[in-house]
Amino acid sequence: MKKCIVLFILSISTIGFGQNLNLIKRQVEVINTFKNYAVKKVPNDYFVDVKNEMTDNGQELAGYFKNNELKKIVHSLGLSNAMTTTQFYFDKGNLIFVLRKKYQTIDENGNLREPKLMSESRFYFANGKLINNIKKSNYDEVAYLKQHSLTYQNDLKIYK
Repeated sequence: MKKCIVLFILSISTIGFGQNLNLIKRQVEVINTFKNYAVKKVPNDYFVDVKNEMTDNGQELAGYFKNNELKKIVHSLGLSNAMTTTQFYFDKGNLIFVLRKKYQTIDENGNLREPKLMSESRFYFANGKLINNIKKSNYDEVAYLKQHSLTYQNDLKIYK
């Protein structure tokens, strides 16, 4: 009897987990297909002049708003040999998904070429907690992403 109860609880939690993941995927798809966002861009100058953050190839932040509600943030960071693009997705002010892609922009000989995808990470959140990620990562990276989603939201508010 106890085994049946444990199996029942595990199956319910697995079903709920899958439903959360599918719901988040649908929300991200809706956010990505909407075309009439009010877009606020924060240029590299802000990061250099206000935050004293300098990178080899600059950085940019863009916030996508629908009816004054933040739906998506895209942060691009250019280093000497790589570019990282991180997309943060929100539902009702809550972080629900993060997609991070790292590209190699200079090869081992120092030549410029078409950017080459080096890694891609996907993080799914429900109620502020990580519920799944495709690429296994450590808790420090998750904390870093959550903190930066808040920092970037604040940067969007501050920048005029």
